[in-house]
Amino acid sequence: MTRLRHTLYSFACCLLTLALLCTLVAAQPPQEARLAIDHALFTRVQRRGVPLTIEATITSPAGIRKAEVFCRVTGGGDFTALPMDSVGNNLYRAVVPDWMTAGKGLEYYITATDERGQSASQGFVGFPLSVPFATAQTPSQQERLKALQETLDVMRKSKETPAPVQEPGAVNRYR
Repeated sequence: MTRLRHTLYSFACCLLTLALLCTLVAAQPPQEARLAIDHALFTRVQRRGVPLTIEATITSPAGIRKAEVFCRVTGGGDFTALPMDSVGNNLYRAVVPDWMTAGKGLEYYITATDERGQSASQGFVGFPLSVPFATAQTPSQQERLKALQETLDVMRKSKETPAPVQEPGAVNRYR
């Protein structure tokens, strides 16, 4: 009798657990009805001491109430909140000021809240996303191309300039 009671009790507990799980799954909004943040991480070293643009695609069927980037200098203290502005097509943008990019890197995370009060984040305080900065000011590609063009112009001009004419009978001492 004890074994039968134990079996029935175990069976009832399994049914109850299954019913609770089904209720939780049914209560979840469908994936397309959730607040979502899509942000491409920085894969390259960024320039130090210049403003840094952080963008994310943020979607929610209810609409976005607030989007922010929280950032700090790598290894720094408190995070500073910067509002993200909508620039159209669910794209949100924040510009980190140059004084915050003067260190060796930047740690940040993105948060958003929709009109239903649902919140989401990419990165968080304990595990922020990071952007390394170049230790020396490296020229941009545009600056390098300009310098190359100037060098080519100087070389072209030197070929176009006629060589000095040597007087007859003069001795070239530097041969």
